[in-house]
Amino acid sequence: MFKFNDLSDKDEEFNVQDHLLTPRKFFEKRRKAKKVYVFDLRSSEDFETSHLPGAHNLPFENFEDSIYQMPFSGEIMLYGGDEKELFSAAEILYDNGFETFYFIDSYDSLIGGVDASFIDISQKAQEHISNFLNASAEKFKGISIIIETKTDSKANYSIQFIELSATPVENISIDLEKFQVLVAKEAIPYLEGTEVDLNDKGELEAFNPSMSITEISGSVEEQIQHVLDEEVNPMVASHGGVVSLLEVKEHNAYLEFGGGCQGCGMIDVTLKQGVEVMIKSQIPEIEAIYDVTDHAGGTNPYYQPSAK
Repeated sequence: MFKFNDLSDKDEEFNVQDHLLTPRKFFEKRRKAKKVYVFDLRSSEDFETSHLPGAHNLPFENFEDSIYQMPFSGEIMLYGGDEKELFSAAEILYDNGFETFYFIDSYDSLIGGVDASFIDISQKAQEHISNFLNASAEKFKGISIIIETKTDSKANYSIQFIELSATPVENISIDLEKFQVLVAKEAIPYLEGTEVDLNDKGELEAFNPSMSITEISGSVEEQIQHVLDEEVNPMVASHGGVVSLLEVKEHNAYLEFGGGCQGCGMIDVTLKQGVEVMIKSQIPEIEAIYDVTDHAGGTNPYYQPSAK
């Protein structure tokens, strides 16, 4: 077993409360941290059934022997299925010199801990919703926050009124003083920090300061860079990777995968199934996207830098 004990000069005993978070604080830290690594300590079977977007599966029985792979920069966040295992994993990190790590006692408490503190509905929005529901009590019973996920950390947000005749789906319910708010269970990881307000047209609008996808503008190069900064690089950062735009030429975008992405056998899959879709769906001027990480040379490379 690999140990980092020599890196820790702390004499005090491990204090669980310094690192144990409530569900809201867990999601808040995950949302706001510039560099975060989330580890799911449950079995691979449980992980496949349901897990937080972007989480890495590291079953508890393999945790201590995997310490040497843990990043010393950024925030480490743990969740699992057993409280004792989480406490043990946290103490292992502490004993081996790690400082910026946090955990929650179980996956079920994380997902089941959603309450009104996860959302912020302005007073004007609450009055608007209440007035509408009072005038339409025979047809509507509350609102639903619709979260359309795009990446591990980005989504589109909107509001819908819930019809009385609506077919029940797997939602979680947040009961406010004057009305009910429903959110799809699979959208819970994107809910914390969501704000509901009235826009300039007096319409209800939902927005998450850290997770909403904002409208893009500017040159094609600027639009691509925006997508890379807001959607792509946050997704690959947890693997130590970064994607850079080298050039746009004849409706083609040439990207370079660096950091943890460089030399990875999954680059082509990542490009075709993720990055390419994100860029082409938002920037119709782009017809094709190429990875130049390992292809800038050769007898017939498909990318040659433009002459300066």
